[in-house]
Amino acid sequence: MITAVCAVVLGALLAGSDLAGRWRTRRSERARIAEIAARLDRFQWWVLEDLAAARQAFLYRDRRQGDEKIRAFLAAREAAINVGIPDEVAVYRLADQMIPERDQQRLG
Repeated sequence: MITAVCAVVLGALLAGSDLAGRWRTRRSERARIAEIAARLDRFQWWVLEDLAAARQAFLYRDRRQGDEKIRAFLAAREAAINVGIPDEVAVYRLADQMIPERDQQRLG
């Protein structure tokens, strides 16, 4: 009985630790996104917009006809790296956030 209680308490502590770790990771990722966004100049924003569009097309491509979209995404990623935009998860999260904002501006 005591072993079962200890196991439950330990499980709860580990779950809380994992949840706190994910929260810290997400918070640091948001800070990194803000840091990257603050450093970009106008030209880099245009390149990032191209990367965002290519990423969306790549993620939602028709698997039978996806080679062209894969090449476009890889070319956009290479262009982003060449203009000084870091190749990391935070950049892709920023690009993913840009798509709905851009679409809403076009509609509104």
